[in-house]
This record gives sequence, C-alpha cells and structure tokens, in this order.
Amino acid sequence: MAHKLYEIRPRSIVYLFSGGKDSSLALLKTRDVVRKYAEEHKAKVYILYVLIPGNTHPLNTYASATVMYWHRKHYGFEPMFRCVDRVFQEFMAKYGLQKGPGRWCFIMFKDRVFRDVERRLPRPQLHIDGMSPRDSKHRREIITSEFQYIETKDGTQFWAWHPLINFDGDPLDELRKHPEFRPIVKLYEHFGDSMNCVVCPYKTTSKYIKHNEVEPLDIISDYVNTVMRSKHFRKVFNKMRTINLTNFMEKVAE
Repeated sequence: MAHKLYEIRPRSIVYLFSGGKDSSLALLKTRDVVRKYAEEHKAKVYILYVLIPGNTHPLNTYASATVMYWHRKHYGFEPMFRCVDRVFQEFMAKYGLQKGPGRWCFIMFKDRVFRDVERRLPRPQLHIDGMSPRDSKHRREIITSEFQYIETKDGTQFWAWHPLINFDGDPLDELRKHPEFRPIVKLYEHFGDSMNCVVCPYKTTSKYIKHNEVEPLDIISDYVNTVMRSKHFRKVFNKMRTINLTNFMEKVAE
C-alpha cells in the first residue's frame, strides 16, 4: 500500500505519536518509505506528541522524546510537542470519567490539538496513526481501509494512514528488535502500560494494581474519593490500593 503515498502526494506528513506500543510500531513500519518519499518530494515529516497536563506520566514524555529525537537525527523527522492550557483533574472533577468517541479527555486534550495542527500545516496532509480495528468496536466501525480521506466537522481535511489495520501480532515483540524503541518497551515492562495517560477509564483494575506495586497511587485514590461521584471508579481505585499484585493474581488463579 505504500504506493498510495505517491498518489496522495502529501506536503506534510504527521505521525500521531503517544509513546505507546501501537504508535511506535506504526512509526517503525512506515519510516523508511516515508523518508524516501519526503526526500524525493521535499515533504516535511513531523512526529506529533500531545501531552495531557496532569495525567501524562513524565516518564512517558521522556521515553517519547528520546525516540522522537532519535528519529530527527537518523530520519530527519521533526519532533512536535503540544498541549492545551488546561489540567486533566479540572475536567475529571466536573464530568467524571467517560468512555466512547465523545469523551471529554480526547476532545479537550487531543482532538483540539490535532485540529490546530491541521490548520497550520501545508496540504495535502497525511496523518499516520497506530489505530487498528481490533482496538475497539468504535474503531472497527470507522476504519474501513488502510488509507482514508477524512473531513472533520471543524472544516479540516487530511488523509489518514492506518498501517496496523491487518497486524495481529504483539507490537512489543517487534519493538524489542530495535534498540531505539527501548525506552518505550521499558515502560511496558515496568508498568504494564505506556503511561501516556496514568488515569484512563479503559484501564483494567489489574493494570492499576501493577502500577501501584512499583509506584504508589494512593494520592490518586484519595483524589477520586474526594471529588468523584462514580461508585464504579471509587471501587476500582480503592481495590487498587488495598490488594497487592501477588494476592490479586492468586485470586485470579483460584
């Protein structure tokens, strides 16, 4: 499908990079053909990292930046760091935690940044992401082909490339073969997660428990109990702080 790149002829290519295993694998799988195209057609290539103030773990930012600057040195891809001037906890206290495509955490902290970048860069634009139909029911509905033309309700347009659409292996197995992605792999080995978002409604209790084993989350649990009305999430975080990982795994095995 790489020939599609030459049909679209983008002037701007943007990797949507979260420091997670999927966006890292998307970068790995496409970087050579993207560099070749960019050199031939004088296109600009960016790696866009969106930080969520109050919820992105600093280690995720350091790991992501390490990978991004490696690719600037070896591929000429320009790092782009962005965030909004609001804090995650403000919205968490007001709205709780939500799931679905209309959730405030995505719209407020990431989608607004994406739209702003789209308005500023020359077109045609190509955005490369790590999304896959296997991620969720919603993504199975919206991802219809590897390359898609997108028109947003805010009036921006771009091509989206989903290079993982047919990938069904373990991204970490692939990333381990490439030392430049070692900081990302270490996050998963240490926390079981990328930590781009410390608090996420899609995380399982077992992930919170594993995180709590290596870095106590009592302060987050205290905050949840103080400001959130949801009994479900109070239960999730209280379980995280009272059951250690060993006892949890023993319960699972019973």
